Amino acid sequence: MFRPFSYKGAAALVCLTAMAYMAFVIRLHLSQTTTELSPTNSRQESKPKHQKELGFIELSVCQDPTIDIIAIHGLDGHREHSWTAEDGTLWLRDLLPNDLPNARILSYGYDADTRSSTQTSTHTISRHAETFFASLEQRRRMHPRRPIIFIAHSLGGIILKKALGFSHSDSFKTDRGFRDISTSTLAVLFFGTPHSGANGVQLAEWMGRLLSVYMYTNNRVLSELDRDSPELEEIQRYYQSASEQLSTIFFYEEYETPILGGRTKLIVPRHLAVIQGDDRARVASMHADHCEIVKYRRMNDENYRKVADYLLELAGKAKVTVDNNWVREDGHRSIAKGESPPFQQTTLPKPLVPVSRYYVQRQEIYDFLTEKLLPSTLPEQQPRCVLHGLGGGGKTQAAAFWIEKNKEKFSQIIVVDSSSQQQIEEDLETAIRSIGPQYSKSTWKDAVAYLSGAKGWLLFFDNADEPDLQLDEYIPNSTDGVVLITTRNRECVAYAQDSHIQVEEMTEREAINLLHKASDVTPSSDDNSIAIVRELGMWALAITQAGAYISRTQRLDTYLATFRMHRDKLMREASLKGRNYKRSTYIAFDLSFGLLPKKAQELMKICAFLHHSSIPQALFERSVSSGFRVYTGSESYSLPDTVLTPIITRFRSAKLLLASFFPFFSPREQNSEAAIISGLEGILGSEWVVFSFQTLIDSIAQGSLMDAFTDSNGECFYNVHPLVQKYIQDLLEEGDQHRYALLAGQLLLGAIRPLRGESNIWHRQLSSHVDNLPLEVKLVNISHASAFAMVYKSTGNWNALQPLYEYCYSQLCTLLGPRHPDTVLAMNNLAATLGNRGQLEEAEKLKREVLALQMEILGPRHPDTVSAMNNLATTLLRRGQLEEAEKMMREVLTLQMEILGPRHPDTVSAMHNLATTVADCGQLEEAEKMVREVLTLQMEILGPRHPDTVLAMNNLAATLGDRGQLEEAEKLKREVLTLRMEILGPRHPDTVLAMNNLAATL
Repeated sequence: MFRPFSYKGAAALVCLTAMAYMAFVIRLHLSQTTTELSPTNSRQESKPKHQKELGFIELSVCQDPTIDIIAIHGLDGHREHSWTAEDGTLWLRDLLPNDLPNARILSYGYDADTRSSTQTSTHTISRHAETFFASLEQRRRMHPRRPIIFIAHSLGGIILKKALGFSHSDSFKTDRGFRDISTSTLAVLFFGTPHSGANGVQLAEWMGRLLSVYMYTNNRVLSELDRDSPELEEIQRYYQSASEQLSTIFFYEEYETPILGGRTKLIVPRHLAVIQGDDRARVASMHADHCEIVKYRRMNDENYRKVADYLLELAGKAKVTVDNNWVREDGHRSIAKGESPPFQQTTLPKPLVPVSRYYVQRQEIYDFLTEKLLPSTLPEQQPRCVLHGLGGGGKTQAAAFWIEKNKEKFSQIIVVDSSSQQQIEEDLETAIRSIGPQYSKSTWKDAVAYLSGAKGWLLFFDNADEPDLQLDEYIPNSTDGVVLITTRNRECVAYAQDSHIQVEEMTEREAINLLHKASDVTPSSDDNSIAIVRELGMWALAITQAGAYISRTQRLDTYLATFRMHRDKLMREASLKGRNYKRSTYIAFDLSFGLLPKKAQELMKICAFLHHSSIPQALFERSVSSGFRVYTGSESYSLPDTVLTPIITRFRSAKLLLASFFPFFSPREQNSEAAIISGLEGILGSEWVVFSFQTLIDSIAQGSLMDAFTDSNGECFYNVHPLVQKYIQDLLEEGDQHRYALLAGQLLLGAIRPLRGESNIWHRQLSSHVDNLPLEVKLVNISHASAFAMVYKSTGNWNALQPLYEYCYSQLCTLLGPRHPDTVLAMNNLAATLGNRGQLEEAEKLKREVLALQMEILGPRHPDTVSAMNNLATTLLRRGQLEEAEKMMREVLTLQMEILGPRHPDTVSAMHNLATTVADCGQLEEAEKMVREVLTLQMEILGPRHPDTVLAMNNLAATLGDRGQLEEAEKLKREVLTLRMEILGPRHPDTVLAMNNLAATL
């Protein structure tokens, strides 16, 4: 991937071949005397290279470390600077201790200068390796059996392989402690290490020619790095034997490294960065060049999270694995001394997963496991159960609790860490070898065969999360044992089609109990606790983390304020000692999110700004089909003025309106919307293809990040846990948050269209998602605000509608002037909204202003003027100004009869309003007669299910009730309620009013 040369590119050169050149420049401009830097100020300064910082430096140390993390840098590197990002973040010191608080983290520096003006190193790879392990042995003399994970960059990986190779080949009788290091080594993480050699010679020589005016050179180390050199072949041969029991991860760079002249070069491509034929190793790509591959700035940096997640996984199995290494090693050493190893030194069995002392029993899951794994009758098939769901939901703890309570019912319980194929095989091998010395050479296949002939066992596959992991060959073929699987991968339900359960949110009571247990707080009231667990989405791990924090402060009442201010830090914090969780909530989410394809990640980032529940599949289909474009056709823009009647006012021409304000947009704004649409097309395509969309959804659902369900009408919807949405939002920088909110807004705009039928169900489905958008996204421009207003108008959400109409009115005043007809209509719509919100005084004032302007601009007989008069009359009626209201409504009806005719909807609406006014004045007989006529006309003109017809029915029922005709009134009110439930939905204000009206009659 090409990236232009920059200062960052210059920094990359330093990482590769020019640390000595930096020293030369420093020597030119600084005095020969410098003060040694402490770790705290090493971010701001650098020491001249002739004062070499060699050997080990402790970057993080805890009181009682359980593992050593050892870093070794690459060619011309530095024990601190090689791991430090441009902003000064040294991730081994500033980030990793948060994820691994029980680790001692060391970084080793050695003199690998290949281009120094005066002090070129004469060490070969072999001498570097021996010095490295000799120094490390001294550092570990007090704890030689503590597990080790090595992190090696570039040339450091070659030196490490050399050291591990010769330490492994040391005699069992030797007094040298190098074998202690290789025995205690759990894993190696290689970053851009040229296992098959690299073009280091050519590149370094090219750089050397450029800098030769300043420097002398020594190419001994570089020659050993040449592709397929004899030295590399020998190193690999010895290392191959040493690595048989190691976990290995190869990280390779995806980006080319900038070099001088604006050129770029892929220093160690993938095929050189892996050891060919090592089928047990894992390979991971990094979005970085050769130098940035080991430099990270933030906890949620994608590259850092990938590395940290591997380290967390490895650290979790370090003690058991290394203890078993030492059991074998001690046996070999005893034999070498002519002694016989004691029986107990065969292999240690893997312990059961511990149950947290804070665990709260989840009865539904417990009963399900009992039903499936302990059937009351002889099973025809092997009893199995799969617990699946998003990370941090409590799958492992639920399984461990059930096993603990029922362990006496099994002859043998085998716990298998299923995080990788390699680990599964290791754990199965450990299980059979722990039976006795006669099985000391048995393999995992022997373990499966052994269980196939045994009875009463339980095989527990924990954390079978990898998408391509296959368990079939590891499951014994027998009905005399049971299998339990926990996984984030929903596809694993295939192992138990009729025996799987999704581990989701806790019940509110379970969540509260967990919070109180984990925090060691017993409040007199649950009010604060309820607010906390609801904010955390009833998620087990998040609640456990909250409890860990509250246990330190003993304050439930202040936690939410702290959480909302520092959410990302609190959810990534690894303060879970004694709580039997290896990872924090966000790190658990990282594991699933990081496995998603790029497009799936982008789709999830958009969904993070929608409402978390009931996201319609039709939203994506309709929006893609419309080209994600906002509706610009002829559009009803005003809304009903209370329950009396909808006042239908239209812009004269929506096209005229759009033409009026689009010219005022800057090219940047127009391009911004085009860029947003282009971004959506890049994720969802420019044409709706069901298969492609379903592939995206399947990849997300596979990691349990999204659930799908179908309603009673067969329509598909999706749910995303609200805490996952918060996690994704926290992954994004502030500018990116705004961009993805705009993408979500544009997605909705592409699906918002005027209702074609009588029901507002489509707008109701979109309403909660529009609500979830930030207000500034809804107010990008008038067309966007008008489209979102369309949803709020049809669902009766007057509170949300007011700021949209205020914005439209303000913008039109500025763009078109206060006397423009469209501005006046916008004022009318705002006035109607105020009326519906009960702000009658402000509504009356605005409506009088609208009427005066319409009279002046359009004349007294224009339909819009008559409509404005009708709107004002309804507000006067609601304010109790009956005489003026009745007079104005009679005038409106007369004008409508003359201008539009007796059967025009607006004429019928005017008659309806007058009937309501007459009824309020106590003229019930006349009102009843008039409303019956209105209802008859509405039935003929609009049909029985039109909102105006239902409104006339409602008002007739009210009039009949006032006249004492209660039986007919009740019948009509029941019909009104039924129709409004069907057409508007149960939460619409008019539906609630109909419910109240019926209740008052009963």
